[in-house]
Amino acid sequence: MPLAADLLTWYDRHRRTLPWRAEPGSDRSPHASPYATWVSEIMLQQTRVDTVIPYFERFMARWPTVQDLATAPLDDVLGMWSGLGYYSRARNLHAAAAQVAAAGAFPGDVAGWRALRGVGPYVAGAVASIALGLDVPAVDGNVERVLARVHAHPGGRAAVHELASTLVPTGRAGDFNQALMDLGSAICTSRRPACRDCPISDHCQGRREPESYPVRRKRTPQPLRPAVAAAIVRDGSVLLMRRPTSGRFGGLFDLPGGMLEADEAPSDGLRRLLSQRLGVTAAPGAPLGVVRHTLTHMKIVRHVLRAEISGSPELGHYTAMRWSSPTATGELGLSTLARKALALVNAPQALLPLPPRRDTPEPPDGERR
Repeated sequence: MPLAADLLTWYDRHRRTLPWRAEPGSDRSPHASPYATWVSEIMLQQTRVDTVIPYFERFMARWPTVQDLATAPLDDVLGMWSGLGYYSRARNLHAAAAQVAAAGAFPGDVAGWRALRGVGPYVAGAVASIALGLDVPAVDGNVERVLARVHAHPGGRAAVHELASTLVPTGRAGDFNQALMDLGSAICTSRRPACRDCPISDHCQGRREPESYPVRRKRTPQPLRPAVAAAIVRDGSVLLMRRPTSGRFGGLFDLPGGMLEADEAPSDGLRRLLSQRLGVTAAPGAPLGVVRHTLTHMKIVRHVLRAEISGSPELGHYTAMRWSSPTATGELGLSTLARKALALVNAPQALLPLPPRRDTPEPPDGERR
């Protein structure tokens, strides 16, 4: 296969050195074990390599084997994952580790990997080819883009996967798949690809108009969703609640609150949500600010308000509660949105006691006592 030969020649010279890859010249090594390859591929979903590297190294140092991960508390895993995003990946990885530990061995084929929680066609193909040496494709976004351009193909993950199956070279599937990934990341980029530097440009049917492939699909505009969160501070500690395991930010700690209803004022929403979810009566105080966060399917605008509560908070909607110093939450699983909100709570004025509540209404303007 001339395309595969040219690509692999380039890869042998320019392959990226990454902590989860085998050393050049070795088929497989502890650096490219099924466990390390699997963890890295889960982390790399929708996340840049330079962001993943420090997380991967800390994760592997903490849980060097799948048995270690399987027996780790989920709270600890989510805490280690904090800031990496897409937290269902961590929950699924933890659950799948328990599956592997119970089986006593890693799966030996693609079907076995697909049976693990959170493992789709790409991750199964990546682990099977890179760590197990099986001659199977692994098609992520980069690979889809490269092969769609080479074949002037409209794209589509399933169709390109079938195409890739015909190109995988016997005995070097893992290197071939990683070469396509590296090429898509460094040269055959989504915009302004460096076609002059491409080692397989002579094979590329779409090189005259590379940005036409794969065909871009129209994206649905992300709706803007308002939300509110309560900063309930006592003796310098802030109340944090752990969310239900399923759903958005599942299993992570956060300030209590939630999404606002249509045209609902933040203070009204806070009273409603704290009553429903904590079983307390809330007196909203001064707003501390607004934080914004973009998810795949929505943009959240969260209002953060000081609040006093009457009564003892109950778990209700949540699974655990903790009073924590806003500056000492490093071991907790917190979403980026929660960290942004806590940054407002960390402000010196936010940690001061609320002024006493007035029992009488404020006198009209001009009638100060």
